[in-house]
Amino acid sequence: MTHFVPPKSPLDREARERGTSVYLPDQVIPMLPEVISNNLASLQPHKIRFTKTAFLEMTPQGVPIHTEITRSAIQSTHRFDYTEVQQYIDDPKPWIEPLSAEVHRLLGDMVELARVLRERRLEHGSLELILPEVKIDLNDNGQVEGAHVVEHTESHQIIEEFMLAANEAVAQWLTDHDLLFLRRVHPLPSPIKLRDLTQFVRDLGISCDNMASRFEIKRVLEEVDGRPEQQAVNYAVLRAMQKAVYGPQQEGHYALNKTHYCHFTSPIRRYPDLTIHRLIDAMASGKKPRNNMGELMALGEHCSDREQRAESAERELIKVKLLAYLSEQIGQKMEAVITGVEEYGLFVQGTKLPAEGLVHISSISDDYYHYDASTHSLTGRREDNRFGLGDLVQVEIYHVNLDRRELDFRIIKRIRAARSAQSSKRGQPESATGPNQGRKKGSKPKRGKRRGK
Repeated sequence: MTHFVPPKSPLDREARERGTSVYLPDQVIPMLPEVISNNLASLQPHKIRFTKTAFLEMTPQGVPIHTEITRSAIQSTHRFDYTEVQQYIDDPKPWIEPLSAEVHRLLGDMVELARVLRERRLEHGSLELILPEVKIDLNDNGQVEGAHVVEHTESHQIIEEFMLAANEAVAQWLTDHDLLFLRRVHPLPSPIKLRDLTQFVRDLGISCDNMASRFEIKRVLEEVDGRPEQQAVNYAVLRAMQKAVYGPQQEGHYALNKTHYCHFTSPIRRYPDLTIHRLIDAMASGKKPRNNMGELMALGEHCSDREQRAESAERELIKVKLLAYLSEQIGQKMEAVITGVEEYGLFVQGTKLPAEGLVHISSISDDYYHYDASTHSLTGRREDNRFGLGDLVQVEIYHVNLDRRELDFRIIKRIRAARSAQSSKRGQPESATGPNQGRKKGSKPKRGKRRGK
């Protein structure tokens, strides 16, 4: 990879300025020219590609005992997509004939090893947030015809685990060689935010100790898995966390619970990864580069800023395109789940079309409702008139304001109340802490990733 982008060349200056590739719903804005990113430096079946490889030797329990980072040549023999690998995981037998014996065995070994690595990582305190990732559905003319939540199957987890292992191994290897490099840093959450998170979880009726312990956060996330409170708790944990950034400082990665971590696996689309490959190149040539702390701090801040701008642009364009589509669907009815409750109304998200909007309290006309912060619900004067987190309702699209990025729904009827411990907490002191605290009317929480990279 470094062969195509010499340091301080015009191509390098442009890649550095961009910092990352940007993935929009209808196009990709690559960090590097497509002839490199999608051809010369991209793995393709039966074509030799020169790269850097992290060879990791592990025990059957997934404990790394030896690492070798070196230049290498790769010639792949088969290209899978996630759907195909998931089909193999679900039932390997039909794949015996289409694949060679070697590829079939290798794929089986990958599945087994990924499971071992994942189990070990989670046992050691790595946090994993499950948050909906919305993808826009476009027709052949590039027009929006819907949206769906991306499903992260076990086939995705295989790649995730191997990338995490490689990134950690390379960071440890560079540290052992006493090199300064761009790390992926995730600072500790602030004690105040963890205190608020603890109170919020307790307000939901979930028994928990101090969430200053990562293992308590992990336990609570596991407890709400599949429950109505899952999305609210995951978003609350996300808001308690600081942003992951790039920098040479040895602060570790909180979410992954790693002392040394960097980004190594994607030099085509991330500039920090390219800098790591250059260090490996220099070491392979018998040189020991000496990076400047100040320059790396500045580069880390620049790359962090570019990454955050790219993610913001992606979220914003998805929102605009989805709202533009929904503006032509006024009056359409859909099932939705309540994802947030505030004194001014309910945030709901469609179960099939994952659009989130606001049901303003003034539009719920069958009763007079007040906000109960202790149960995160709107409670009416009449018996059983209550809306809480996880409740399933039928709504209709009522109003779309593209300029203000607002989507308003109206409730048609209740479908099903969530089975939750919240109902037992009425009468307790109110708390203003919640996952949507401070959210403006019609706003949407930032979309998180399933992993804490």
